[in-house]
Amino acid sequence: MNLKEQLSREKRHFMSSYMPVHLTKELYKGNFGEKLDLKHPDSINEKLQYLKLHDYYNNPVVTNCIDKYRIRGYLTEKGMTDLLPELYGAYNSPEDIPFDELPEQFVIKCNHGCGFNIICRDKSKLDIEESKRKLEQWLRQDYWKEFGELQYKFIRKKIIVEQYLGDDISTFKFYCFNGVPKVMYMSANGENGEYDKYYDYFDMEWNHLDISLHGHENRPDWKSIPKPPHFEKMKRTAARLCREFPFVRVDLYNIEGKIYISEMTFIPTGGFMHLTPEGTAEEWGSWLTLEKEDAAE
Repeated sequence: MNLKEQLSREKRHFMSSYMPVHLTKELYKGNFGEKLDLKHPDSINEKLQYLKLHDYYNNPVVTNCIDKYRIRGYLTEKGMTDLLPELYGAYNSPEDIPFDELPEQFVIKCNHGCGFNIICRDKSKLDIEESKRKLEQWLRQDYWKEFGELQYKFIRKKIIVEQYLGDDISTFKFYCFNGVPKVMYMSANGENGEYDKYYDYFDMEWNHLDISLHGHENRPDWKSIPKPPHFEKMKRTAARLCREFPFVRVDLYNIEGKIYISEMTFIPTGGFMHLTPEGTAEEWGSWLTLEKEDAAE
């Protein structure tokens, strides 16, 4: 069942604020047809829900890492500013953006969720007023309330304008378990929130994995996808970024050998990943050790 079909938006927002555990259980039962076990989580989805409600809730480090603006400070502390695209400015309101001073190409983002991007490839064709309306609408949204994704709750909303990295950018998304990257998929979505074409999954030796995620397009011609240049460098980057977290997905761009950060995703697909073949979610769950797996709900 589609998440949005389970509960009304108003109910989801209310439950996110006042009953996040109950909301999580309802959504989980609706998606997987079984009760969510938070006392003894087993599958990757159960363990992600546990992390969302416990370790990652109101965690300042996690908040800074998923904040598309404040991750810059985190990477500066790590000595990894080379991963950052150029920042043209950060603003509290669309009216503050000096469009006349921006280059001909740029990307505008809101920092507090996913898909809040405006890609400008030609400033002369950009509808500035429509862009402002979109940004105002996004700033009014409390993204974390849509499905109780508490890890986004404490982000202070901001608009950022960054360097445009190009068209048809591939993204390399490393699933990291207890500080170790183990699985990666390559997608063609770049920074465009309108689509996400999954090429396929690979292990850390670039061996193809017969895994798919429901609702996303897989490429049948995975054998034609060559191992990307600087793949080992991307692996090292992901390993360095994931060290202090039980789980995180590190998303990177590789632009002609130059590595950029896309984002760090702590609860991918909201913790509702329908993975095939059967048993994949349990296998991934076995790779993730939680410190308090037997804690009370």
